[in-house]
Amino acid sequence: MHYSKIHVSYRDGSKPKGVKVTLGLTSALGGLTKPAFTDVYGTAIVEHSSTGHVDVFVSGNKVGSFHAPGETAVFV
Repeated sequence: MHYSKIHVSYRDGSKPKGVKVTLGLTSALGGLTKPAFTDVYGTAIVEHSSTGHVDVFVSGNKVGSFHAPGETAVFV
């Protein structure tokens, strides 16, 4: 298994707690990861089995993309 760290912030700089984060895998297998939820610092650790380009979804809305496994910051 692989893990990616997603840092979520509101546009005003505050950190959301308990917000659902999923990754959309764009590999041949595709699909979404199981949801992870942000902690008090706005950070979610998402577990995934594939590597490569992924889209980041926060509360069901696409907010960014990156190469997983890895770490990224997104704003909602």
